Amino acid sequence: MFICNRVSITLKNGNQLVENLNLVLNDGDKLALIGEEGNGKTTLLKCFYDPLLVEPYALYQGQQNLVSDEIAYLPQALEDEWLEKTTLDFLLQKELDSEKDFDIYHHFFDVEKLFHTFDLDLDLLEHPRLIKTLSGGEKIKLQLVKLFMTKAKLFLLDEPTNDIDIETIAIFESVIKQINTPIIFISHDEMLLSHVANQILHLEQIKRQKLAKFNYEKIGYQDYISMRKRQISQHNRDAYRTQKDYEKRRQTLMHQHLLVENDLDRANGNQPSLGRLLAKKMRNVKSQEKKLSEMEVLDYYREEEAMNLFFDDSVSLPNGKVILDLTLDRLVAGDKELAKNIELKIVGPEHIAIIGINGSGKTTLIRQILNDLKTKVGIHVGYMPQDYHELLDPSMSAVEYLQSKLGYETTLKSQIMTFLGALNFIESEMTSPISTLSSGLKAKLYLLELVMAKNDVIVLDEPTRNLSPLSSPVVRMILNKFKGAIIMVTHDRTLIHEVASTTYILTKDGLSKTII
Repeated sequence: MFICNRVSITLKNGNQLVENLNLVLNDGDKLALIGEEGNGKTTLLKCFYDPLLVEPYALYQGQQNLVSDEIAYLPQALEDEWLEKTTLDFLLQKELDSEKDFDIYHHFFDVEKLFHTFDLDLDLLEHPRLIKTLSGGEKIKLQLVKLFMTKAKLFLLDEPTNDIDIETIAIFESVIKQINTPIIFISHDEMLLSHVANQILHLEQIKRQKLAKFNYEKIGYQDYISMRKRQISQHNRDAYRTQKDYEKRRQTLMHQHLLVENDLDRANGNQPSLGRLLAKKMRNVKSQEKKLSEMEVLDYYREEEAMNLFFDDSVSLPNGKVILDLTLDRLVAGDKELAKNIELKIVGPEHIAIIGINGSGKTTLIRQILNDLKTKVGIHVGYMPQDYHELLDPSMSAVEYLQSKLGYETTLKSQIMTFLGALNFIESEMTSPISTLSSGLKAKLYLLELVMAKNDVIVLDEPTRNLSPLSSPVVRMILNKFKGAIIMVTHDRTLIHEVASTTYILTKDGLSKTII
């Protein structure tokens, strides 16, 4: 069981992330922590594990019944110091400065079983390698093995499926469904959320990120989304009614005020008794005006994740236009052959997805495709990399970056800021260095560049990996309506189902069509 009471988290700049949160999690509870980027999800997980982790930038208050030794925590990214450890030392040490626990060998059967479950080579134990030499997927799998080796009373998982392939995601789902220990997890994968979560904690920042709010419901993810849509719809109907009623009463009182005021001007000095009567009437009008000013008028609820962004309808491709006709005898990275006999032909506004196991060469292939497309005449190609630092200048602001790509006209700058506002950037986020933005906002910045550049072919490497599951449906809708060609690498099963017209799997023997 995990209990926390009166948990509050405030950033040192004064912004509050969480206020007076109470939770009780029992065996079998799997709590999904959702919300837009920057709303404090990762910070809350860190506070549950060890409040000292957030001490440099946030203040934590509250009580909980478990200490870090009783909690297993999977961070979103490994600390750099771990990368210099061997795979064996990584498994033997709970913390960087802790002693090696060779008790692992007393439970080697369990360890071996976990390695097999996550399709990891036991050679990583017998002939250890440095963590930094592993692929992103291997790192996550090894962390999951270490996590599930523990006898923790609570599991905290921050984006556990970010770097693993579709096959391993399915295995991960199966594993955590069987775990009875309480779990709190963050994920952008809506299918994972729908299949696993039985409780939802939704962190929000409302009133332009000035007020923290949370909603805690003991229901599944899809039920929560449906309930939330109903609540927002009802709230906005009530807001329409109260605002209409307020405006009607305001207009009536304003008219009454002017009439009484005019009558008073005429009566003063000539008809004292009428003047007294009108003065009394004016006091009554002012009393009603005071009551009106105290009337509760609801604002419309604007969903944080709402994005008013669409590709220009003028962007399109002829159905018969050959966009790509790629033939590769070998796909290589350095001296390593990843695949051979690759053939891929794309004609017209096709939307294709490329999947494959970790290390199969998907990103290498997408870069090869991008290079080939850039030589084509008559198409405009846009690219969203998996590693945002590949193209973004961290010292530029969002506005400066888009200007550097699109132009420096005054009207264009105004348009850029309008679009950024439509993506829920506040002014400080538009003008601060990109390095200070969350990964989710950087993803939105790339999407905006693709839209404003009016590309008719877009190449995407894991486009939704850093977007909130609440934002992803809007992005899928935008991509689905795009009239140009899309070539994307993704592990997002929902994105594949809703956007891709054809899915290819990359193996060592090349590309072949598949169904997810």
